[in-house]
Parts: sequence; C-alpha cells; structure tokens
Amino acid sequence: MPAIEILAEETAPDSETPPAPPAPERKMRVRRFYALGLKDHARLLLPFLGMAALGIVGRLKYPYWWPGQDLVSFVADAFIVAALIGVFLVLFSAKLLVERVSGGLAQRLIGRGLPPELQAPIRDIVATELVRDHYVKSYAFSPPENGYVNVDIEVRYDLRNYSEALRDYAPEIAVKMFLQPEFRFLEYGIAGRKIHTFSDENLSSKLEIVDELNVRRVSRNTLPPVSLKPFRAGEKSPCQVTWRYRVTAPEQYCDLTEFGEAMLGATLQVHHIPDELEFVSGGDASLHHEVGSQSWYFDRSFVTGQHVLAWWFRKAFARSSE
Repeated sequence: MPAIEILAEETAPDSETPPAPPAPERKMRVRRFYALGLKDHARLLLPFLGMAALGIVGRLKYPYWWPGQDLVSFVADAFIVAALIGVFLVLFSAKLLVERVSGGLAQRLIGRGLPPELQAPIRDIVATELVRDHYVKSYAFSPPENGYVNVDIEVRYDLRNYSEALRDYAPEIAVKMFLQPEFRFLEYGIAGRKIHTFSDENLSSKLEIVDELNVRRVSRNTLPPVSLKPFRAGEKSPCQVTWRYRVTAPEQYCDLTEFGEAMLGATLQVHHIPDELEFVSGGDASLHHEVGSQSWYFDRSFVTGQHVLAWWFRKAFARSSE
C-alpha cells in the first residue's frame, strides 16, 4: 500500500498564521516478490502434476508379468517423489528463496558502498508499485476580504499499477486544519467500469481529524477500493481521480503540495484570480511557464515525499493604493 498523500499548505515567512509542523512520513514495507495468480500457479505446477500422474499410472497399471516390472516401479516411485518435492518447492520454498536472494542482491547492487540510510530510499523507489500521471492542480480565488481569500482547488490525476499483481487502491487527502478545508467532491474509478462518486455530504461523514498531524483527512480506509490490474499485463485504462475542496488562506501565502505517491510530471493552473492578486510558482529547473500563461508545468518525475511550491500575494500597485 502506498504512503498517505498530504496536500499541505504552508504560510509564507511573513504571514501572521504560524506554520504547522510537517507531517511525518509513514514508512511501508514493500515486498518485490508478489503473490502469483491462479493461472501462474497452474503453469508452474503442471509439469510436476504430469510427473505425478505418470508415476501413479505406471505404479498401478503396469502389468506385473511384463518385463522390467521392478524398474518401472522404481521409476514411477521416483516420479511421484520428484513431483511432491517440486510442488512444495514451488508453493513454499521458492517464494522464500527469491525474497532472501533479491534482498541480498539489492543490498549489494543498489547504491553499492553507500550507507544503509541512503540505500533505504533507493530501495523504496525501486519498490514503487503505483504511479500517477497527468497530475493537475487548479486554483480559483475569491476577492480578498479582511486579509484572507477563499480558494477552490481541484486535483486530478491518473494512476496505474506497475507491479506484477492485482492491487486495490482508494485515494486519500489531508489538509492542514488552520486552512478550514471543506471537501466537496470526490470521483475515482476506471472509465467504462465502476465509478465511485461522493458529494460534500458523503465526504463529511468520512471526515476525521488527526490531532497529532493537525490535519483534516478523508482516509482511504473509509472508501471502497478499486482493483487495478498490472499495467504490464495489458491494462491500459488508468484509475482516474478527481478531488474538489475549498480552503480559507491568507492573501499572502505559500502553498506546498506534497506528493504521497510516485508521479510523472505535475501541472499547476489558475482558473480565476482577482486583479489585485498575483500567483507564481518556481524553485525547480524543470519548470515550464510562458509569460502571461496561467499554467506551470514541471517536466520531471517525483518520488513519494517530494513537493512543488506556489505563492500568491497582493500586487505592488494594490498595496500602494491602500
């Protein structure tokens, strides 16, 4: 299961609202040797089952008066024993051996020579299973009032399963409590199949407050999961996720969007902003932004825990006119 995503906002250094402490990242242990499906087990066990069948037929059906009866019985017994050993090896021992060997190889090949503390995040990247794509976060601002603005935010992304087995997924979101978040809409699922949709009333019943993180959260544990087939197995349709929520933030603010899962690229967009406010993003060499555009695209991949920053503030002429 992937780590929790927290879409957290931080105040600018000169804001009156004190920044909340960063949320600790939840560590998950991920195994790279996945459980096999029924068809995979059948393919692996078929040769051993065939050997067992030959041994049983030879032991029971070969006439005792035919020549070489002792040799045939010996070979039949050997086939049965070999089949039993093979079945137990495939079902039990192989998984343990592969996990131990792969763990040892990873220790020696991934970041060889580095301290274990640096090898651990590298192994986390290699063990990534769920990857987002086409991530877009959109903002719509209300006019400033008493130093604050209401911001309607929409987050959309596609998600694919890059593991080797079926994976269940449900989205999750958490926002700092001092921003007074109101979760208004959630929709996720695979196009052409079951789509889960929740309005503000449905989401309010699933809302929880995590005091130690100082966030309001809709946990994935309260949502029905979607089964994602492996992308490598021919699954082309992604799980499409859309969140909509509102926050109340200072008119001069720094917004930090932290990613809870690996991701390919990210886009920030402004749908509406009052004339007296300005919105910018930066701090990353991969950023693409045209002058006058209301879109900021980060052409890079992100791993769990990385983030992008955006700022909004009053324009100079707006401050001087007050």
